[in-house]
Amino acid sequence: MATILYRKFFKKDSSQQTSPSQTPFCNHQRDSSDASNIPLTDLHMRREKDIPRTIDKSFASDGDDACEVCRYQKKALRKYRWKVIIGLFCPFLVQALDSTIIAGALPYIASDFHQLSQLNWIISAFKLTSATFIPLWAQYADVFGRYTALQTALLVMLLGSVLCSAAPVASFAMLLVGRAFQGLGCSGLLIITKIILADKVSLKENARNNTTFTIVAGIGYGVGPVVGGYLTQASWRWCFIINVPLGILGLALAHFVLRSELLGPQKVTRTDGSTNVEVSQTFRAKVATIDFVGQFLFLFGIGLLVLGLTWAGSYYPWSDVKVLAPLIVGCILMVAFITWEYLMLPGSTLSLSFPTQKAMIPFNLVFSRNAGVLMYINFVTGMAMYAVFYFVGLYFALVKQFASGQSGLNLIYYMPGLAGGAYIAMFACNKFPLQTFFPLILGTFIEPLGITLLALALNSNSQSTIYGMLALTGIGTGLRFMPGTLHGIAYFPTQIASIISMSCLSTDLGGTIATTLMLNIFNNKLRTSGLSFSGSADSASSIDAIAGMDSQQQAFFREQAKRGIVLAFYALSAFCWLGVLACLALGNVKIGKNGKADKVCKGSYIGSVLWRRNVARETVEEGKSERVQHESRIL
Repeated sequence: MATILYRKFFKKDSSQQTSPSQTPFCNHQRDSSDASNIPLTDLHMRREKDIPRTIDKSFASDGDDACEVCRYQKKALRKYRWKVIIGLFCPFLVQALDSTIIAGALPYIASDFHQLSQLNWIISAFKLTSATFIPLWAQYADVFGRYTALQTALLVMLLGSVLCSAAPVASFAMLLVGRAFQGLGCSGLLIITKIILADKVSLKENARNNTTFTIVAGIGYGVGPVVGGYLTQASWRWCFIINVPLGILGLALAHFVLRSELLGPQKVTRTDGSTNVEVSQTFRAKVATIDFVGQFLFLFGIGLLVLGLTWAGSYYPWSDVKVLAPLIVGCILMVAFITWEYLMLPGSTLSLSFPTQKAMIPFNLVFSRNAGVLMYINFVTGMAMYAVFYFVGLYFALVKQFASGQSGLNLIYYMPGLAGGAYIAMFACNKFPLQTFFPLILGTFIEPLGITLLALALNSNSQSTIYGMLALTGIGTGLRFMPGTLHGIAYFPTQIASIISMSCLSTDLGGTIATTLMLNIFNNKLRTSGLSFSGSADSASSIDAIAGMDSQQQAFFREQAKRGIVLAFYALSAFCWLGVLACLALGNVKIGKNGKADKVCKGSYIGSVLWRRNVARETVEEGKSERVQHESRIL
């Protein structure tokens, strides 16, 4: 307390006792990194010497912004922030809603198509294209500009929504194609929004911007199942139609509010960093920077693996050629993908043949400690989030026999936890302790704890405990949204688009793998219990077919369905607990305050604490040096 009083009163008074000839240091003079990253085109166009430095004593009494340079920067920064919020609100909200809006409606959509055993494809078609094309969108935003990329993503999302809403119940394939286009568009909206938030700002300002959009994402994820559930009571097609007015509004706001503030196309450069060779800047040269072969191998490799795992046990035995063929071909394609991406590294064989082509997955980034750990953390976050939304919703629909609206409403208990976790993360990054490691490790521990206890609650049919564990799991998930992005940007300030795209890809891939594995476990549990869950006419392939069973059969079906869902959650928890061990290897980022430079611990933060004398001082100084070098490149 004495120290606080000294700093607040005595130290402040002594600092004000300067000679008349001395000019107090202002924000832009104390922290050159903030000044060099001001996200304002109009400020860059004005020379600082042209802005008067008359000190306003009434304004300077706050201890900050003592001159008109600082006031001008602060005003322009606030204006830019509001433009970004208004212009990106609808696109970001749409992609968040689309991720969860069918959570309560999923069993009923699959039921109308008589495809309950294949319901994971309604999710996987969305998540496969979303995960696969995230790196493409990051490259697209660089070579064609942020505005063009944003508008293209919105148009693709609208096309997918129209196809889904118009799909006849006799054409399950049309619904899946629409979902694939939705995933393609929404992946663009997600990655482009994150890239725009990171453009032209310091890490401190990025934390503020991400705070706002973490709230938007939380609202979208939490409200989505409720909105979708009640819309399904009228018709599940409204879950897709609702995107049309939101998408059109997003197109208009991005054009009229945000267009002038966004970065345009970036120059095509060589991956080896060479500047001695002139590089073509034509449209064809820009398209050639995209790794189409990698996209193809990844999409079909993962797609065939998902297909094989979905069919295994529910439609065909594991030894059937119809299961083995897609699994084997999928594995071959994934090996070919990894080999291709490895040979695309700078200095490798393919990079010499295609010197401007950017690898879909930069393995030099993936194999670094912090990027690799962040990717796994995001992977298990995606697994947990989509498991909660879709399989707890399946539990309410099949075991509890709730209507779609009630199923979606019960999932809203996840939202207070998500909001609480996001708030704790905001406080940790913006107020105290201004570090990323602590919210990340806390969230990584709370989430598997919530998943494990949720499985116990589902097994005991304890409704109140289920609600509590939904909230607890939500806290763990919410804790990691914003700190993960800031952590990656701080460690890789010159590879922002790459680290953001890798994090988003990991989340979507985690959701795809989780829903596929959990549905496989669920289907196999029903099959071993003598229940047919295939698409035959006399099976439990729809909600109506299950309702047509006698009371004894229904009770047996509900019990086996519950056991299958519980077993699937236990299997998922193993992946989540491994995330706790992985997080121990994570470094730490201290977000600068009052002009102090950001400090980055390059090794394991836990290791630097345990062996402080040998590690901590060296890593902090290296972090300072790296930051200074990056700032000099910006200037």
